[in-house]
Amino acid sequence: MTQQNADQQQIEVGAIASDDLRLWLAREAQRQAEKRIASQVDIWGKFVTRATSCIGWAVTLTSAFAAISTQYQYRFLALPAMLAAMSAICACIILWPRRWNIPGDTPLYVMDMMENPKDPITTELEATEALAIRVEDGITANSLTLTYYGRALFAAFSLLIASILLAAIWVVLITI
Repeated sequence: MTQQNADQQQIEVGAIASDDLRLWLAREAQRQAEKRIASQVDIWGKFVTRATSCIGWAVTLTSAFAAISTQYQYRFLALPAMLAAMSAICACIILWPRRWNIPGDTPLYVMDMMENPKDPITTELEATEALAIRVEDGITANSLTLTYYGRALFAAFSLLIASILLAAIWVVLITI
């Protein structure tokens, strides 16, 4: 009976510290980092979509406000036109090409890891840890870029909304 209970209580615990836990942790860190960068790429794509939409609306409103502001009683609409134009410029910041870290490494980099004269990689564990740390640097750089994009997109939509509200208030005031 004690042998049977002992067999039933054994559970799979996976890698242990004295065995290959460090290698498992390095692989898991690399896998999680790749997932994080993939989600950052997805967020970046959503920022680009929103920025493109903002540019479309901003150009349309800038054109409309500028055309209407040529009439004397609506000359004040030049200010909302400028706000809408500034909105388009803020949104263009997101579309401007810049360095972006994507998932994965170049094959040449991975193949040359053993050839590094400063610190040659000699084990799978060292290579996996080095690749995980390299991906972490990309995550940090992408996070800073996404924060910058978020601020630019917030400014773009704020200026766009301000231009619409300013134009609406002016038109209401002039027609009263």
